[in-house]
Amino acid sequence: MAVSPAGGPVAGRRFPTGANYVEALQNPALCFEDPDLKHGTVQQSPVLGPKAISGNFASVFSITAPGGERYALKCFTRDSSTLEARYQAISKQLAGLRHAKLSQPWPVGIEYLPRGVLVAGQWYPTLKMAWAEGTNLITWIDRNVRDSTAILRVAEQFSALVADLEKLGIAHGDLQHGNLLVASDCTFRLVDYDGMYVPDLKGQGSTENGHRNYQSPSRTSSDFGPSMDRFSSWIIHLSLVAIATDPDIWVQLHDDQGEFLILKEDDFKEPRSSLAWSLLLTHADPNLRALAAQTHGLLTAGTHAVPALSTAGAIPTQRPTPAAAPANGTPSWLAGHIPPPRSAPAGSSGSASTITSGGFARRRATDVLSGVLALTGSAAPVALTAISVMPAGYGYLAAAQIGALLVSGGALQATRSSRPEVKASKARLRALQQQAGTMEDPAAAVQKVREEIDALAKVSAHRDAQINQQIKNLQAELRDEQARITSTLNKETGSLRTKLSTLAATEQQRLEAALAFAGRTHVREKLGRSSIQEVKRLSNMGSGTVTALVAAGIRTAADFTGVRYVQSSRYNKRDAFLIRPNGQEVKVPGVGEVRAAALESWRTSLEQRAQKSAPTSLSQQERTAIRQQFAAQKKQHEADIARAESAASLKRTQLQQRITTRQQQANTEKQQHQTATQNQRTLLIQQQAQLASASAAHNLLVAQLSTAVEQHRRAFGLRRYLRFLATNR
Repeated sequence: MAVSPAGGPVAGRRFPTGANYVEALQNPALCFEDPDLKHGTVQQSPVLGPKAISGNFASVFSITAPGGERYALKCFTRDSSTLEARYQAISKQLAGLRHAKLSQPWPVGIEYLPRGVLVAGQWYPTLKMAWAEGTNLITWIDRNVRDSTAILRVAEQFSALVADLEKLGIAHGDLQHGNLLVASDCTFRLVDYDGMYVPDLKGQGSTENGHRNYQSPSRTSSDFGPSMDRFSSWIIHLSLVAIATDPDIWVQLHDDQGEFLILKEDDFKEPRSSLAWSLLLTHADPNLRALAAQTHGLLTAGTHAVPALSTAGAIPTQRPTPAAAPANGTPSWLAGHIPPPRSAPAGSSGSASTITSGGFARRRATDVLSGVLALTGSAAPVALTAISVMPAGYGYLAAAQIGALLVSGGALQATRSSRPEVKASKARLRALQQQAGTMEDPAAAVQKVREEIDALAKVSAHRDAQINQQIKNLQAELRDEQARITSTLNKETGSLRTKLSTLAATEQQRLEAALAFAGRTHVREKLGRSSIQEVKRLSNMGSGTVTALVAAGIRTAADFTGVRYVQSSRYNKRDAFLIRPNGQEVKVPGVGEVRAAALESWRTSLEQRAQKSAPTSLSQQERTAIRQQFAAQKKQHEADIARAESAASLKRTQLQQRITTRQQQANTEKQQHQTATQNQRTLLIQQQAQLASASAAHNLLVAQLSTAVEQHRRAFGLRRYLRFLATNR
């Protein structure tokens, strides 16, 4: 309630609107007493001044204190006589918590300020709350829906949060996505304590019943106690586990514009026609099916009969990650599925250096001879130089020297090539070259398989997206068809229900009309027994007048109902016309204004006496007849409504069966596609592993051949052979 300038309560005063608060907060130094708020900075919208987040009961503003602390200021737009007492109890309870014993830092500090904000010269209470950093649960799931590990971690943190509340005997009262903020470390911050229960509030009623898409249909304001969060806890827990188990459930069941996770109010009230329950209760994962069945069983339980969330099945463990590949490049999960790598070719085992590291062995006679020839041939350049200055007749000597050089070189080359070490090395080189020539480089095949795996993943993702959309469309179709059935039913039964609602009043009107008719009949009978001859007793009424009345059809008091007077043009008098029961007017000779008035007075007196003796109630027989008539109408209307409702129920059942069958077919098709895709992917990965092994072997062989050629050149080249001839080493 509002408080006076002196701080006392002001009863019956209306609270400001959100717009009133926006106007007041434009001057924090004037509208606040609290130092943090008075000298703080109110977050502004680009055009409208202080930025407000408006709800049903309050407007919330963000204010940053001079020291950098950020607060959420809740300014109430509705009065409550228990507001201060409730928040004092809640603030006391939260302030006494030992954070070291909590699973996570979920509480948000609050302070109730009776003189919170000054609006139009009047102080109103506010709630000063520490600003909670985090992302509301729906937005967080949207961003992390494919990260099953993160979803499971959040599910575990949520279960721990609920366990904290249970242990403390506290209930939030409105557990839902908007009040559950997920921090960067996947812990929760719990906000909005308007409906919170703490032990000091025992015996009081609830101020709200929580978000309809998270609460049991049976919850009422009297369900205010430590167990009132249990139903919503189960719903949120099941949703998180389901999304972690199968991320496509979020795509299939969540509405981007809906204020729920995967289950909503209609699923709680009409579970038999719920596509969500159908999907969860028939899911391929047995753990999810079991948890869904456990939660489904709580739909008809009273708020106090719902067990604590700690009785739920264990949260599924994290999905296994692929094992690291061993040193040979083949993953352990492929062991036994692919053949072992091919053995190294003969003569190529070990490094290339071991193949040729022996060099030349001891010298042979042929080596010595080729060495002598090489020494002889080495004089050829000197001889050629001398010959170049000799006379032309000595040219044959030059030819002989050149021939000797060629012979010595050829002998040296032939002897080196005939060495067994050289032959063996060349044989090994030829073997490696031959093997390299027959082994194709599988790099292109590896790339092709990689592209096939990528293409398969894209096709699979596209197909899954199509089926997910198909299931989402089935949800929309179910919702639209149910709405049409309900609309048709309402049209068919609307007029019937209107008749039913007015039937009792109509019956009473009929009884009253029957009684009135009986009264009129009684009066008419009484008047009918009063002969017109009785008027002779009246003054100025003679036999002639009576005879004229009888001639005009007026024989009893019942033969006329009144008199109408018409101004006559003669003698400034009025003509009198007697009115017959059928409305006909008759002018009786000799009956003027005076005699007509006497006749009317006579009849009125008779009518009054008759009315006094008229029946005041209907007979039992008459009442029974009328009531039986209306009872039959009521029974007929109710039967017509029941038939319409039964037909609508049958249509809903048939619709649900049809949609459920199509949904199950879609899920079955999806599972079959996923299984076939996984099998095909496994084969491609096996092929990829085999090609990778072959590629590694090919690369190794090429490297060995290159190394062997280099080693052969070094170990058995001409320079190495000449050194061997000279040193025998």
